[in-house]
Amino acid sequence: MTDEKQIQLSTVLVTGATGRVGRHVVDGLRAAGVSVRALVRKPDRAALPPDVELIQGDIYDPAAVRRAAAGMDAAFLLWPAYSADGAEAIVAELPRRVVYLSSLNAPAGGVWGDVEELLRRAGKDWTALRPGGFAVNAQGWAGDFRSGDVVRLPYPKAGRSLIHERDIAAVAVLTLLDDRHIGQAYDLTGPEVLTQAEQVETIARVVGKEMRVEELSDEQARQVMLDQGADPSLAESAVTYWAKLVDEPEPVTTTVAELTGRPALTFADWAREHADEFRVLSTAEVANRYVDALSAGRVTVAMAYTAPDYVRIAPLETNGEEVALQGDAILENAQRLSAGIDYEGIQVLGPLLDDDRFAIRFTFDERNRTTGHRSQTIKLSLCTVTTGQITREEVFYYMQSHP
Repeated sequence: MTDEKQIQLSTVLVTGATGRVGRHVVDGLRAAGVSVRALVRKPDRAALPPDVELIQGDIYDPAAVRRAAAGMDAAFLLWPAYSADGAEAIVAELPRRVVYLSSLNAPAGGVWGDVEELLRRAGKDWTALRPGGFAVNAQGWAGDFRSGDVVRLPYPKAGRSLIHERDIAAVAVLTLLDDRHIGQAYDLTGPEVLTQAEQVETIARVVGKEMRVEELSDEQARQVMLDQGADPSLAESAVTYWAKLVDEPEPVTTTVAELTGRPALTFADWAREHADEFRVLSTAEVANRYVDALSAGRVTVAMAYTAPDYVRIAPLETNGEEVALQGDAILENAQRLSAGIDYEGIQVLGPLLDDDRFAIRFTFDERNRTTGHRSQTIKLSLCTVTTGQITREEVFYYMQSHP
């Protein structure tokens, strides 16, 4: 790749920027000196670097995509639907240069092949990235690792050449920055085939825990996916695909190494990077990581250390009532409280540890955008940790105005 080609491409729209691959695409483009714009549904929850321009909107809305694509040199496209219905109108609004996150199965048809065809018909300067299975999908076993010693899955002997999300992003960035990749479709995999049972064994070695694998029937596997919100047709095709991989494992390609000039990352590399997700963290580990994330303004990262049934109680935020907030209500409440306020400084004391609890004191220097009035808010949070996750947070305030 030449410097000239990099200079010609100065602005890129990233769709799916808050996802598993998209965040790494954003980081790679920024490191290359490219200005990044992201189309996001909820900007207040995006937790992207401050120099990333956020455009609020939905990938299924042509008008939102048109706003986001205005003036962009190129786009990274993630189409998240299980069919290509509506994709033609979206493709039409994208810049001429598009790198599309497709699938190894695209040649067989389905949504990925359909979107690739739409890009060709629209006359885009396209590149298709066709990864196989994502290593990051193994995060679905994290709860089993933390809560017991059994992972239940279909077809333990199904062989997959899982690819690290950082490798997909690395190829996306270099193909965006070099016109030589226009019109190319790249099959991307990890460097080896591992059965699903071997993947569990790899994670278990990394986290230092003995785990057993129990096989689910086809019917049980489909029901698990349906319970997780999967489309019925996807659940059916996934089970059929896993069955096929027992005798016909996914292929291994060398494309990542050829394009990036370094070996593709292994599943063991991925497991080491994500090990904390599969083990029960100590109260101290949870506290320090939660505080670090909040101090950096990365609310989404901080929330990853909270339990699904996490409860937040802050009477001064709810008219003096001791209302227990859960789920989206917590983030919606935070958005309401910060509306119209600029935070000009923050000081953090803590975490202060006590057995299964920890406390943090935050001091915020604030300015009202409308009146210019300055104030200081001191907030003390007392958090309870159970089996490595924050299950309860009680919040106390002290407020003092500046002259």
